[in-house]
Amino acid sequence: MSAPTRSRILLGVGICAVLAAVVWRGVIRDAVVELAKPPVPSEQPRFSPTPALSAVVVRPSVSATPGPVNLAVPFSSQAPFGDWSLPWQEACEEASALLVDAYWRGATVSADSVAAEIQRLVAWEQERFGYYQHTTAAETALMLREVYGYRRVDVEYGVGTERIAEHVRAGRPVIVPLAGRLLGNKYYTQPGPAYHMLVVKGVAENGDIITNDVGTRHGRNLTYAPAVFLNAMHDVPQGGDAWPADIDPAEYIKTGRRAIIVVYPNE
Repeated sequence: MSAPTRSRILLGVGICAVLAAVVWRGVIRDAVVELAKPPVPSEQPRFSPTPALSAVVVRPSVSATPGPVNLAVPFSSQAPFGDWSLPWQEACEEASALLVDAYWRGATVSADSVAAEIQRLVAWEQERFGYYQHTTAAETALMLREVYGYRRVDVEYGVGTERIAEHVRAGRPVIVPLAGRLLGNKYYTQPGPAYHMLVVKGVAENGDIITNDVGTRHGRNLTYAPAVFLNAMHDVPQGGDAWPADIDPAEYIKTGRRAIIVVYPNE
């Protein structure tokens, strides 16, 4: 093989390598992010109750005693196609609700199905509340009852991470409203959302809170230290955008009380 031919081959290989790196850079970057996350327990599938259990409180077959747990809640970000314009940038409540519903139905989610469902929920909220942005825990619970038909959706106030752990160890994922900037999530578009909702799906061996954080495409199995998570737990005092004009929204959210939303299956 002549030197010019060898040079052309090496040049071609180099060009192909550069093109491949450009095309796959997002995939490579996401893989690196996933590898850098702390390890979490394997996901545990939803329990299917027997007929004999249908008349009592349904508890999945996971331990209710202390220990790690990670429920197999499907994941999507609130911007399934990576478009963070409206309504997607304000769709954390809708995305969290649809993921919990998918968990209880044993369903999978896709970018197309998530986008269509968020749009459906946004339309319902605008008709029901007059807005879809920043819905409270109580309003989000109402949506879960009226849109998805869950007969029991509890909003518990003043509780902390220990109560959340009780629910996930009993097989119930929990939706939590938060002052998003207090989470310190490096994957958010900074400084992060003033108000946010996500799904808690487990507890790690070291006690960290395991979430499906819909506020980032890296949000599956994203963990938070319990103290950080507890500090960030704040329900918005009032839904919509009619907030006091003379206060920083991030500070306004901090005045809200702690709350969690717990969905029980209808079986």
